[in-house]
Formats: sequence, structure tokens, C-alpha cells
Amino acid sequence: MKKCGLLGLLMLLTACSFVNGKSWWDERRTFVESFSTYPIVFYNSGEELVNEEYVSEKSVKSNEILTAYVGYSVVSDKIYQIKNYETNLVKANVDGFMNSASVPGKIPAGKPMRVLGAVQIEGVEYRLIPSELDSFVYMIKPDGSFYDEMGQIRNGRLAILEATFVPSPDNLRMEPVKVTRSEQTKPVKGFDIKYQGVNLDRMMFTFYDYSQYQDADMGEFEDISFPLARMTVNINGVKIKVLNADKHKLEYVLLED
Repeated sequence: MKKCGLLGLLMLLTACSFVNGKSWWDERRTFVESFSTYPIVFYNSGEELVNEEYVSEKSVKSNEILTAYVGYSVVSDKIYQIKNYETNLVKANVDGFMNSASVPGKIPAGKPMRVLGAVQIEGVEYRLIPSELDSFVYMIKPDGSFYDEMGQIRNGRLAILEATFVPSPDNLRMEPVKVTRSEQTKPVKGFDIKYQGVNLDRMMFTFYDYSQYQDADMGEFEDISFPLARMTVNINGVKIKVLNADKHKLEYVLLED
């Protein structure tokens, strides 16, 4: 009976040591490590939107003889949105190493590296950059020089390794790098009138209206036609004097209001 009771107790403790797929010992180790590790403020990965701006593109030339081929604009007045993005990276000023009793870590010069986050240790902020080993990171001082110890990210916290690392050469530094990129959207405001040729003795146009839409991927268009014999046409307030129109091109003059 006593053996059966001990066996049942052992089975109960074993079952309780696993909760939601995690070992009780793993949970205990995580709790103990929290006393010797530091919380990490993780940075956003990838690029960030810095600002947005709008540019205007006009192709309005009044009282001049102009030519528009099929599928091209007769007149347009469009506003585009430009989004400017920025990515904050760092790079080494020279080829360097982090020497230790084990295999040294290599720091190639000029290679952009993403800053993973930062930790506060005794009032000093250290930025973290990835090493060649998974989950292990180098610690960068505020002046860009390397801290003489490495860290490992464990459960979202930074554990400092006991091994000492010596940066080489002495002037090895990580310098900030900003990578910028601009992206232009489709028109968000304005209009565009395109010539579509001749069909059944009628001049064909398409009027694109972007003024009612803030979404750059949306717009409204309307097909408009006029008799081929018409000398002057008015498309949504835009007056056009037709000099010649055929299936290939339109020769015209934009008239002032």
C-alpha cells in the first residue's frame, strides 16, 4: 500500500510539472533568471513612415497647338501623395573583431545592421545588435564603442555572459546610418482627360476624376464622345478647340476660360 501511495504521488507531481506544454522547472528557471537579466525595449523592425507630402502635376498649356495620341492625356491636373520612409541602422567604421577565449566574433566594416533594442544598466543605455550566433547580441555604448561583454536574449530579457570580449582594433565603432525611401501613390485629387480615338464618326474621350477619393487606388472615370464635325468641345469645364481628329491622334488647342 505504501509503495502504491508513493507511486501515485510521484505521478501526480510529474503531471503538475507540465502546464500548457511548459515544464514547471522551465517556469522556475525563467523566474530565477529574471533576477540576473535586464528588460529590453525592442525597437520597431523595418522602416518607419517619416512624413507625407503632396505634389501637383499639371499639363495645361492654353492657346498652343498640341497633339495627343490615342491613350495619352489631352490635359491633366493631378495631385499625388508622396510617402517618405526611413530605416535606422548602424555600421562599423572599420573591420573588427570581438576577441575572447573562445572563437572571436567578426564585425565587417560598412555592413548595415539593424538595432534590435536597448537596455538600461546602472543608468547607461546600451543598444543591442545581432551577432553571428542566434539570440546572442553585442552591446553598444552611447558613443558607439563596444561593451566588453556580450548578451543573450532569453524570454524577452537580456542575460549578460560572464566571458570577457575585447574589441579590436581600439577605434572600432558603430556609426548611425539612415536609409531613406520615397513612394509615390496614384493620383489622389484632380482629373485627367485622355484621347481614345474615333469610333463611328465620333471623337472618344475618357474623363478620370480623382477629386472625390482619398484612396489612391480608387478613382471615377466617364467615357465621353462628340460628333467628329464638332470644332469645340467642353469636357467638365475644360474647353478644347479641335483642329483635327482621327483614329491615331488629336490636334487641338486648349482655350482659356
